[in-house]
Amino acid sequence: MKKSKVLNIILAAAVLVLVIQLTNKSDSSNKPVSTSSDTTMNAQRATSDSTAVPFKKKSLGVRSEVYPKPALVIGSYDKAGKPNIMTAAWAGICNSDPLSIAVSMRPATYSYGNVTETRSFTVNIPSAELAKYVDYAGRFSGKDVNKFAETGLTPVKSELVNAPYVKEFPIAIECEVTAFHDLGSHRQFIGKVIDVKVDEAILNADDRVDVNLLNPLIYGGGNYYETGPFLARVGESLNEIDGKPFVPDYSQKYENKALEVIHNRKSVRHFTDQPVSKKQIETLLRAGMAAPTAANRQPWVFYVVTQRETLDALGQQLPYAKMLHQAQSAIVVCGDMDKAGNLKDKGYWVQDCSAASENILLAAESIGLGAVWTASYPYDDRTKVVIKELDLPEKHVPLNVIPIGYPTGEDVPKDKWKPENIFWK
Repeated sequence: MKKSKVLNIILAAAVLVLVIQLTNKSDSSNKPVSTSSDTTMNAQRATSDSTAVPFKKKSLGVRSEVYPKPALVIGSYDKAGKPNIMTAAWAGICNSDPLSIAVSMRPATYSYGNVTETRSFTVNIPSAELAKYVDYAGRFSGKDVNKFAETGLTPVKSELVNAPYVKEFPIAIECEVTAFHDLGSHRQFIGKVIDVKVDEAILNADDRVDVNLLNPLIYGGGNYYETGPFLARVGESLNEIDGKPFVPDYSQKYENKALEVIHNRKSVRHFTDQPVSKKQIETLLRAGMAAPTAANRQPWVFYVVTQRETLDALGQQLPYAKMLHQAQSAIVVCGDMDKAGNLKDKGYWVQDCSAASENILLAAESIGLGAVWTASYPYDDRTKVVIKELDLPEKHVPLNVIPIGYPTGEDVPKDKWKPENIFWK
């Protein structure tokens, strides 16, 4: 074979390889870039086999695909004064001044006649644990059954409007009908809000409803759902707008809420001045006391610090706890040497109190609060500061100080996944 022919073959082969490489590069450039974080999270998130392309819309015709829909229970009296409830999803706030709620009902419903007659109704907002009652109220008609008698729920006669509210539901809104509109299949009743009654157990220190404690039930796609976790306060995520294209990935979702909380937990060192309620602190402490413990000794005690002057004193003296000047409260996790007994010399109290501390940090994340572990033990200088400021007895050894508050949003979770730290045997 001539030398020139050999060179031509080699050149042709090189060109072919180059074309293949360029083609592959072009194909991959049209795919979303997968970061190391994306790749490593695959083992922790549920994946989808869907090949649907984001932003490519499919026409479904006329359908009520508005999410989420409220799952509300409407209370009313019939002509004989019998209380009745019905479930409504076609409802919502429709005016600010006067504050008004619109509820749409079909003429076939029993409540339609009741509200038309009495010109009053109540809106009862359920928590997720009341789903079975909401479902019952929407599946049966007051023409056929006494829903209060069948469910065991308690009707309470309103003193302000001619309608009953449900005692067991955490929020009851009393409304007086000011107008109605016949829209076609439904009549929309406009009810002016006369009063709102809320269970004290779900109110924070400012008498605002704590949505995490309420955990309102929502409706969508023929199913009932719980409310999702706290994401951000209004306006605080505006600084994340960067002008870059948004590419959603519907296939990457956490498998459950527990994993989501674990991977979103972060050390929060920046807090707002919003107060933290006693109920919220008790939620964190219950989580702490649910931790595993050697021989079930539970060798822990918890000091809750809410006094501004004490928080500031600790923040001033502890080298890595300056955020206490911003925090609204703090939990000091201590080992109780009396409870530890003969296990204290083996350090089990440290492990047990550490497990309790981690539970507290995770619980804070789960209810929209921020927290951070600042060490006390085994540093003698820090331990002495905490003992002095809190006047702790000798048997209580402070493991850490955990500042608690509402995060400003400056602190973000870290991806600590490192496959090189794993050894399979």
